[in-house]
Amino acid sequence: MSSSGVPSGRHPDPLGTCERQARTAVAIYWIEVQRVRCKACEHTHSLLADFLHPYRHYVIQRLQEVVSWYLLAGLSINAIMSRLTGPGPGRSTVREWIRSFSYGAGVLIFDVLCRWLMQTSPLSELPKTPPPQHLDRVPGGIQRHHLTKAHRFWHLAERVYAQVKARLSRLHFSPRHLLSFVLHWLQRRRIPPRLFWSPASPALRLSPSSRLGFPSGVLI
Repeated sequence: MSSSGVPSGRHPDPLGTCERQARTAVAIYWIEVQRVRCKACEHTHSLLADFLHPYRHYVIQRLQEVVSWYLLAGLSINAIMSRLTGPGPGRSTVREWIRSFSYGAGVLIFDVLCRWLMQTSPLSELPKTPPPQHLDRVPGGIQRHHLTKAHRFWHLAERVYAQVKARLSRLHFSPRHLLSFVLHWLQRRRIPPRLFWSPASPALRLSPSSRLGFPSGVLI
């Protein structure tokens, strides 16, 4: 289990459970989620499993699948919609996933991965993956820049997994669960899991201070 952002150092008080929706490619499930009150900040938090992202009803593997089709395979929104089966998501949801990943991964978390890789391998250069040509069709320079960084983030995340795996042989995530690993990795370092984060959504809006408030954590 992983936390939705409980500060470390004190044991939280349990507050019972609540039901949380988890949508996959084939079905909709309802699962029980433990809720706690943090003694440090006195806020209530939900302890989410690594296959769930805060404020998202779909499991992280489904979000990864859709975003990879656009970001890595270069599929258009129409092509993605034709591939989707099961309960949703709709076209507007797919677009929002892509935008929020480009901001969450490409802006909020990108530097965290870079710093960790430079700390663990100070003599190695970070891979400079050129942006794919299909991103040239994206209108708007800012969005294209975010997507370009999100594409590089993906390859940096694979490198982080390889380095962590070399030290923790028991660790096992398949390529289909790369973002599940990243959520787990962020939680271990006590970093808010904001892979899919939209500054336009009231529920997901960040203050300037919270954008910069990533603790260094412990290397794993």
